[in-house]
Amino acid sequence: MNRPKVYKILLLEDDESSAKLLLHTLERYNFDVTHVVDGMSGLTKVRNNSYDLVISDVNMPYLDGISFLEKGKEMLKLTPVIMLTAVSEKDQVKRAAYSHVTAYLLKPIANVALLEKIAQVLQLKPENIIDKKEFPLQVNVTELSISQIQLDIKGCPGKKSTEEIYDRFMLTLAGRGSFTNLRINLDNAFFYEVRALQILDDLIAKILKQTNIRASSLFVDSEYFSNHVVDLQPYSYLSEVNIISK
Repeated sequence: MNRPKVYKILLLEDDESSAKLLLHTLERYNFDVTHVVDGMSGLTKVRNNSYDLVISDVNMPYLDGISFLEKGKEMLKLTPVIMLTAVSEKDQVKRAAYSHVTAYLLKPIANVALLEKIAQVLQLKPENIIDKKEFPLQVNVTELSISQIQLDIKGCPGKKSTEEIYDRFMLTLAGRGSFTNLRINLDNAFFYEVRALQILDDLIAKILKQTNIRASSLFVDSEYFSNHVVDLQPYSYLSEVNIISK
């Protein structure tokens, strides 16, 4: 299975609890979410970046959601917008109808309703939305010889997975310094996480710094690198090791 498309979403929400709930829901799936708390910050983001979708609250400080749309219409162009509204905001909804709004969601937002609305707006089929929890992280370490060790990583990593994988790896080493060669095998589900390459780079950094393994003796093996053109330049440690594509 190839890596699914990761959809870039700009979320404008000033209420901390609402933003936390929305982020928790969206980041469970193949959405790369940028969160800002007011319309002015939103304008800065759309001026310098492109997004597949904008989700915006109506009432925000400095610049409200509808004013954000009015001022950013040239930058947003055909980018779909989902407006989050409350029952008491009927007048704002009427104003929003003239301001590039594609769809509305009534607060409080239910997870199912949010995903259904996103799928509708972006015209996504069920197979286009990937639930990362269906691919739990699995880590296995195998000693191939007195000097060679293999690290198999399956599933989708989370935000703290660098430490989890590293601790499992070091537990197998148990202080032994005889291992000088490492092969890391990754399945495609690992790359369902938007920050997968950064997680991998951080993991390699820790391994190179804390063991006798050197970059020239570390091999990263994944079909992902055969199917995607990957710029490794931003990843200083990953760019030094041997990449094997199947």
